[in-house]
Amino acid sequence: MIKRIVFFVRQFLLPHLVWVLGTLATGLIASGASGMGVPMMVKYVFPVVFFHGSGEEPELLQQVPYLKQLEPQYLLLLACASMPVVFVIRGFAMWANAVMVNYLGIRILERLRMQVFHRVQALPMAFIEGRRKGDVISRILSDSSNVQNILTHVANDLVKQPVTCVCALAAFIWLLISSGQGLLFFVNMLFVALAAWPIMVFGKRIANKAKRAQEGLGTLNSIVQQNLETQREVRAYAMEERQIEDFAVSSGDFCRNTVKLVKYQKALIPVMEVVTALALTFLLVRGRMCGMTLTDFVAVAAALFFTFDSMKRAGAAFNRINEAQGSLTRLEEVLLEPDTMPDPATPKALPQRVKGDITFENVSFAYENGKTVLRDVNVHIPAGQIVGLVGPSGAGKTTFACLIPRFYDVTQGSIRVDGVDIREVRKHDLREQLALVGQQALLFSGTISENIALGRSGATEADIRRAADAASVTPFLDAQPQGMNTQLGQGGNGLSGGQRQRVAIARAFVKDAPILILDEATASLDAESERDIQQELDALAQGRTTLIVAHRFSTLRNAHRILVFENGRIVGDGPHEELYASCPLYKELYDRQGVN
Repeated sequence: MIKRIVFFVRQFLLPHLVWVLGTLATGLIASGASGMGVPMMVKYVFPVVFFHGSGEEPELLQQVPYLKQLEPQYLLLLACASMPVVFVIRGFAMWANAVMVNYLGIRILERLRMQVFHRVQALPMAFIEGRRKGDVISRILSDSSNVQNILTHVANDLVKQPVTCVCALAAFIWLLISSGQGLLFFVNMLFVALAAWPIMVFGKRIANKAKRAQEGLGTLNSIVQQNLETQREVRAYAMEERQIEDFAVSSGDFCRNTVKLVKYQKALIPVMEVVTALALTFLLVRGRMCGMTLTDFVAVAAALFFTFDSMKRAGAAFNRINEAQGSLTRLEEVLLEPDTMPDPATPKALPQRVKGDITFENVSFAYENGKTVLRDVNVHIPAGQIVGLVGPSGAGKTTFACLIPRFYDVTQGSIRVDGVDIREVRKHDLREQLALVGQQALLFSGTISENIALGRSGATEADIRRAADAASVTPFLDAQPQGMNTQLGQGGNGLSGGQRQRVAIARAFVKDAPILILDEATASLDAESERDIQQELDALAQGRTTLIVAHRFSTLRNAHRILVFENGRIVGDGPHEELYASCPLYKELYDRQGVN
């Protein structure tokens, strides 16, 4: 808990120190006006208002003789005016405090959400792939928003209520001491301790229930996201009822955890009301037995009421903070997740454009679950060579290609680009030297032109147009309502599969990187679309070090060399004719497709 608070203060409060201090100052003023100002008004000012010149002088007049020199009407006016002054100060301080708290909460949310999102971009691919996307989305959006909402609602009370309690307690002690009722103080301290007990007990349970509720919300998000992304499959296999049932089960768990959370949140109020009633009742009985005057009793009762009321509100705020701990824990799992693939402390510099010479030296790789995918791979790919990667599913060819841009780090051995170990350079600098065209042409919401320009920051309109021409994007633009400025939906909705792939290829043309990875770039297309796009891919590969992860052998017709993978090892290396004659696995795979 202490470690979490220190982390939160350092990361999110210190950057807004001026606003934090302003929040504390206004909270202190409002608290002092409430907890001490009102009881003191009852004790000292009210007797002056109702003093008619006969009987015992009010204590305030005895302590401040100057006031007795004022005319009665002016003294009455001054006494009556002090009440609205106290409440004006209290009201303005509460308004300023609320504005500052909300501003602080919004800024904290912005900083928190940005840090989590930034961290997600920096963490290794294994972190993303090992979690449900809906749960990650829930952490970035829902958990951060939950923390901000709780802070906004309770930050005011976290400052104001404890100070109000202290001020009211100070007034309570002073009033009892001045009236000679020390026993009342000690007994009521027992009631104060009794009131603090449920705050501590409920707090821990609320933190556990809140975390479970947020985890349940993450599960719901994952189910909904998966359902929307697979609507064709859901309907084709008549899975609607099963999906509804899964959603209902998760929704029921979420609702049960939420109800339990609310039960503990609201239990504090009746407990505190009972304790407050007992304390006031004891004060009333004891005060009557000791001959306490009505004025003294009302002042002491007001101070005691403010003490318990502020404890109740502070306890509710404390419990809401415990509720936020569930979300904070889930966010910390992202923010404090160790980066297993950090950039080097003193990175080596790559030239603006590398040659593209790639060397694998004794490379082995295993995923976090312990599954070994590559074993003792040794291979050298000269700059400018086009290399095909073939083999059965799960043989390691895609993993081999993904190790070059450091989507994963080798478990053993090293990978060198132009003689430099890729772990000795910044990931960003390394990836600037690569272009990737995958099986699924993933486009972003935006125009066709913007999607192509993503390949290189600062790409001019002429660069984009040349890339579109080279990738044969231009011919189908006439059918688009606004040509290059046509807005695409999420994932490139509005274009066919072949058209999306051409836009992805144009993006690679714009980047003009010396190393190119084609990861089954035509596997999702029909034979006719593949033949059409293959020409653009052949043109894109020219003059670059190219790795082609092949699903169809027809995509390897221009390969200088082919690597054959089996069970994580390279069992064949050479041109087509040589492998067909010497590698049984290659011959089997090739003949199975019946390539002409």
